[in-house]
Amino acid sequence: MIQGTSVYLTRFDEANAEQARAWLNDPAVNEWMLSGQLPISRAQEAGFYELTEREWNAGTAYRFEVHAADDGRFIGIVGLDSTNLVHRTGEVGIFIGSADEQNRGFGRDAIVTLLRFGFDRLGLHRIAIKANAENERAVHLYSSIGFTQTGRDRECVFMRGRFRDHLCFDVLESEFHERYGLSE
Repeated sequence: MIQGTSVYLTRFDEANAEQARAWLNDPAVNEWMLSGQLPISRAQEAGFYELTEREWNAGTAYRFEVHAADDGRFIGIVGLDSTNLVHRTGEVGIFIGSADEQNRGFGRDAIVTLLRFGFDRLGLHRIAIKANAENERAVHLYSSIGFTQTGRDRECVFMRGRFRDHLCFDVLESEFHERYGLSE
């Protein structure tokens, strides 16, 4: 378990797979997801959990369940994908599943907690994150956490009937530590 302020992060628990799949299949949740809006079957979700374990063991991805610190309820998923321990890079992916849990600071705390894990435990130097260019909430959140916009992937995904752009952001280890301090 990795403790944040309002959340804590745990390794995946297959008992929560069906809840995660339900969130991912909910248009209100997947509207801005960079992975797409196609329905996910039980078999696909089970395969994702198996892939997550293999990638963790290989050191190429570290994904966590997000739990609310006050009562332990499962509220989302956050992870470092495309982790490269040679070049010391990774890319954040996140979603908070229930609309009731969004806009309450849980996503911010989950990302900052994950960044601390990436920089302080894994020794990463640079961590990236992407957002749909039209997702104003995500763009604002990532900037407010300390990510710097580094570019734009033009018309890189086909969502809801048209091609859309992604904005690219990153934060360096030194920038993170200057803003949030070193681990205790």
